[in-house]
Amino acid sequence: MTRPRQDINHQTPEKWLYGETQSVRRELLVTIGLAFAAGVLIVLQARLLSLACQRIVMEHALLSAILPLAGSVAVVAIIRALLLFLSERRSVRAAAEIKRRIRSLLYRKIQKLGPTGMIGEDTGPLLEATTTAIESIEPYISRFLPQVALAGLLPLVTLIFVVPAEWRSGLVLLFSAPFIPLFMILIGRGSEKLHRCQWTKLSRMSGQLLDLVQGLPDLKIFGAVKREAAAVENISDQYRHATINVLRVAFLSAFTLEFFASIGTAVVAVFIGFRLLDGNLTLADGLFVLLLAPEFYLPLRTLGLSYHSRMQGVAAAERIAPLLQLPDPQGYDGNLPAPTTASSIKLENVSFSYGANRGGIKEINLELSAGSLIALVGESGSGKTTLARMITGLARPESGRITVNGVDLNQLSPEAWRNSLAWVPQQPFFFKGSIRDNLLLGIPVASDEEIHSALEAAAATEFISRLSAGLNTEMGDRGAGLSGGELRRLALARAFLRKAVLIILDEPTAGLDAANEQLVIEAIRKMARTSTILLISHREDTVAMADRIAILVDGRLDWIVSPGEYRALAAGVA
Repeated sequence: MTRPRQDINHQTPEKWLYGETQSVRRELLVTIGLAFAAGVLIVLQARLLSLACQRIVMEHALLSAILPLAGSVAVVAIIRALLLFLSERRSVRAAAEIKRRIRSLLYRKIQKLGPTGMIGEDTGPLLEATTTAIESIEPYISRFLPQVALAGLLPLVTLIFVVPAEWRSGLVLLFSAPFIPLFMILIGRGSEKLHRCQWTKLSRMSGQLLDLVQGLPDLKIFGAVKREAAAVENISDQYRHATINVLRVAFLSAFTLEFFASIGTAVVAVFIGFRLLDGNLTLADGLFVLLLAPEFYLPLRTLGLSYHSRMQGVAAAERIAPLLQLPDPQGYDGNLPAPTTASSIKLENVSFSYGANRGGIKEINLELSAGSLIALVGESGSGKTTLARMITGLARPESGRITVNGVDLNQLSPEAWRNSLAWVPQQPFFFKGSIRDNLLLGIPVASDEEIHSALEAAAATEFISRLSAGLNTEMGDRGAGLSGGELRRLALARAFLRKAVLIILDEPTAGLDAANEQLVIEAIRKMARTSTILLISHREDTVAMADRIAILVDGRLDWIVSPGEYRALAAGVA
């Protein structure tokens, strides 16, 4: 069952989470229906057991006379077990569907936000939101929501059968029942703050661990491993204390619920005992009521225990919902096809900023003629990568416009435009897998001949041939197992394989020795015959091959010079 997406703005996290469950309403209703049927069968099972005891104790019936009742009890027990099994399967299936849906929503949201929309978001907490937080939602859906309905239905059904048999016991059950949800809510409200604290500690610890693992080589070099290990131990200890506090409240809650359920059952047992002694109640009715008394409290007790699942789900939703509520950055939504040959790119008064004191670019006017090779230089933080993001469509200018062959970039299909370009960022990403799979990331249908041509153009053939498995060599996360220079050349090969109309190279010769740098420079010159190239680099030998060199200073375009003029400027600065 599907439903239209709800606007999650101005919703509390729990309302948003409950709204998401509407997409699996049918599964949840079936779950509740099966569990309810199993609960009704408890009444039948209790009646059969009480009748069997009546015949054995009071009527002195032979064993053969109660075999049908015993067989009926066994059949009912088997049916109940089957119904509960099916109910559990349905609830788990519903929870899995919701997790899949929310995980997909988060992934798409992060995709829409892109690198500029995630400014200020720490990687660790974001990773927690997409993993642990989503998993924490499962108990809310599979346990808490079904138990809310069952706690409202099954005790009433039990009372319907108990009151005619022994109305005094029914009154005891009726008046004692509200204490369980009352104390459940009171204790639950006190635990909300503890759950939030625990979740905050977990997110902080995850972020700390992720940062430490990523920066382990630097920590090792600077001798800061023990100091950071002590910091991890400290935050882990804080998380341990937060978890213990949550468990303490959980045990207190369980004790309270069990206490009231036990007291209620004991009072019912006393009433039944006196009624049996007075001879005003048959053994069958007395046992029937006594067997149903614990079952009357069971849904309420289970709801109380499941209330902590609600706290976990709400705490997770408090992290996920705000991420989904982040406004989508203004992107491109055109539908015109992208060019198929080298294109002219023009930036007219383009400005973009990441916020106060976070850098950006201001009023950039720059033209990349079709088939030209333009170099972009400037100090770190001057806006070179930001300008590249503007051109690739990963971010949209706050003012000004970008045209491709005279057509506003806003009118082009974003997917078609990105399919027609290639970009090698400063830190190209490699997934865990074979070298071949990583090369085919942008063009899965490339042939072996095309792959080898791209590798040769990027001066990567030699080191690939030295690997025992060649292109089938497995790399670890982020390309672990290969050197920085080798990864840089693979990134270039992946761009060359793309055969794009626009190629953006951010420090393409970084990590290469002088000989390989010259090979890559020659390859870039060949590519410039069929593609427009924007080359970002600090290395004078690399930018010297450009037709023109644009110099960025503090986000502004300061100069557009020839290679000779750039060398003269560089010599003057020196």
